[in-house]
Amino acid sequence: MTLSNPKQYYSRFLKGHAGRLHFRAHSHHFWPDVSREAQIAYWDDCALFSDKKWDRIFSETIPKTQNHIAKILGLKDARQIALAPNTHELSARLLSLFLGRKELKILTTSNEFHSWRRQFLRLIEIPGISIHQVDAAGFPRDKAVFLDNMRSELGKDYDLVFLSQVFFDSGAALTDGDMESLVAATPVSTLFAVDGYHGFAAIPCNLSRLEGRIFYLGGGYKYGQGGEGIGFMVVPKGNWRPADTGWYAEFAQLSRPVGEEVGYPEDAMAFMGSTQDPSGFYRFNAVWDLFDSAGIDIPGIHGYVVGLQKTFLDNLPQTFVQDWSLAALFDPALIWHGHFLTFEAPSWEIAEKCLQALSRNGILIDRRGARLRFGFGLYQDEADVIELCRRLRELARKS
Repeated sequence: MTLSNPKQYYSRFLKGHAGRLHFRAHSHHFWPDVSREAQIAYWDDCALFSDKKWDRIFSETIPKTQNHIAKILGLKDARQIALAPNTHELSARLLSLFLGRKELKILTTSNEFHSWRRQFLRLIEIPGISIHQVDAAGFPRDKAVFLDNMRSELGKDYDLVFLSQVFFDSGAALTDGDMESLVAATPVSTLFAVDGYHGFAAIPCNLSRLEGRIFYLGGGYKYGQGGEGIGFMVVPKGNWRPADTGWYAEFAQLSRPVGEEVGYPEDAMAFMGSTQDPSGFYRFNAVWDLFDSAGIDIPGIHGYVVGLQKTFLDNLPQTFVQDWSLAALFDPALIWHGHFLTFEAPSWEIAEKCLQALSRNGILIDRRGARLRFGFGLYQDEADVIELCRRLRELARKS
């Protein structure tokens, strides 16, 4: 569907950023106004129910969050979605499945997000753990080569495969078909995990063909628009016993006698942790309740954002690109891409100077190394993009 004036839902964040052009939707997407009321509703529930609030949270709030996530991803079984304050906690719990192994082989890529990159670099210091990184630097320019290199490795009996759906440092994205082809080339004994953080609630994604086969991690901090505290992991059915386990994983068995063996539920609750601030679930639910009532879905959101991106490219002053010697890391046709457009500068020093120049002119983007990222979202409209390009043109004249 064609979205009409989605900016109307973001008045408070827009007021907070008056005069500035916030093109960091990929870093911190604005929250719709309804999320504020949801935050207050959580406080009110705490005042009304105190410790009994958990009955309400586990019987109503969490199932609603799981159902929204399942709908966004085209999943049938919402019970196979584990929730946590962040995806790092869930990924650590996933890795704990292998605790005690004398050897562990992991396949990943060279361009994973900082938290996973740091974790992998630390893990290879441990004897018996080996990690192979397929070079993904050229993925934005030649996806076929990357996919071929991944497939050639996938049959080599790895214990775990981990890769991004949308790469954080370029915006280059895998399609559902790409992921399905990679999973098809992977032995069933290998756990396959996808970092969907820049894909979830941004690009259309239907995991129905992969349901029950892959772990998929995402959250509400970015395009989920609920803010912090909403990490999730889609979990295949299985007798999972993560060594890193919290008491939520035994929530359904609290009234039973304590046994000698740690018990786990048969669904995604096996990966749940311990007490956390659940207000993020309230915010997330309020946002997607609103979008459902307004008929806003992921294809509509993606189409709207692609329209903004094309307006940007149509009006982008080449003088700005040339002055900073920027190279685009995307196909201008935008056939399939994430919700941010990345330009690479000759060095991180030049990229930082450009970033600061933009900031002084009220343009807020971000930098990853020598790469500058322009992010687009529902709280922008065509006039904002035209104004962005006008300021870039003025900046080019000054430089």
